[in-house]
Amino acid sequence: MNNGNTSENKKKRLFKSSRLIFLIVLLASNTLAWFIYATKVDSNVSVHVRAWNVLFEAGEHEITNTVNVSVDSIYPGMTDYEYEIKAYNRSEVSATLTYQVLSARILDTEYITAEYRQMLGETAVATDLTSAQLEQKLLNDYPFTISINTSSGTISQGNGIETYTLTVVWPYESGHDDIDTLWGTSAYDYKEDYPNSPSIALLVKITITQNPTTGNQS
Repeated sequence: MNNGNTSENKKKRLFKSSRLIFLIVLLASNTLAWFIYATKVDSNVSVHVRAWNVLFEAGEHEITNTVNVSVDSIYPGMTDYEYEIKAYNRSEVSATLTYQVLSARILDTEYITAEYRQMLGETAVATDLTSAQLEQKLLNDYPFTISINTSSGTISQGNGIETYTLTVVWPYESGHDDIDTLWGTSAYDYKEDYPNSPSIALLVKITITQNPTTGNQS
């Protein structure tokens, strides 16, 4: 009876060892890139950290991911909101990072971009904005500003870092008291009606494209 148990235990150990060797070979045969999404938020939003592990397989040149950004409440004089996305490139080639704003909801008004319609396989409607147009609207058409800034468009190989920073800023004195009052009242009423819904919700698509290599890799 003991011999049977010993034989079974040996089989289990052999199986586990085989799985471990397989994983090591799989990782060694690919170029590893790490993308760590770290969120910095003010006191009225839960802090969270998101990690994304990506394997560059042979022939794979583009990777995409979508990021949801939400701001719980907005008001004149609010603490500046900051959402930071960091991409760490651990691969052997440089890469280009781009982004698109796919959709945005400001209180009870929602915008869906033409690019997002295309991703969903839907037909664009006449009122749809492009990602670039929506980004300009968020930056210029409200008493608060919603902006996205990047440290660089290219992330170098090895230990390269690229940072995206999305900010929402609503100063207490914007210079337009009537507009501040109108939107401040609307923001307050929205939170009264929908206490569990964020006042601002954005969907942003992050794309990384592996840059072509020239010559021989050492």
